[in-house]
Amino acid sequence: YCVVHGGVDIELRTHSVDYLTSLPFDGYAIGGSLGKNSEELIELLDWMMPMFEEGHKKNKPRHLLGIADEESIVGAIPHGIDTFDSCYPTRLARHGTLLTRNGKVNIKSGVKHSKSYGIPIDDECNCPTCQHYDRSYLWHLFKAKEPLFIQLATVHNIQYMNDMMAQRRQEILDGKI
Repeated sequence: YCVVHGGVDIELRTHSVDYLTSLPFDGYAIGGSLGKNSEELIELLDWMMPMFEEGHKKNKPRHLLGIADEESIVGAIPHGIDTFDSCYPTRLARHGTLLTRNGKVNIKSGVKHSKSYGIPIDDECNCPTCQHYDRSYLWHLFKAKEPLFIQLATVHNIQYMNDMMAQRRQEILDGKI
């Protein structure tokens, strides 16, 4: 893969796309400064991604470097982004945030989780963490600074992201995206 750079500057990005796509790469990665937030990222993809729809570029995979928060993924997939990579789910886990279908759960946010006996992180999740541990135990591990919390939270957050991507793939197959 080549890495398309140029920040949010249309001229620099266009030059980077034109030059790099003229070379025999297997796919295209989009990197560098992608804006200050998801809205700027989507604006960048709005004008840049049509450049990848021409000729031989059309059928090559496109990867978005370092971006994998839910909002950005949901916005980037309809623009033709195929793959993502990021430390997002693992970084959140290290800092006590768990991803759920009902929003983020900040396990360190108070005593309410200490009394959450029998309540999994996410009722719909089939990861080993949700199947075997409840929020109160995870809260205890986090408060005790046990490294096991980071492992269990990471397993859960990665499973959540995998489930989210499986849902997006099905939406593509169903013609919804």
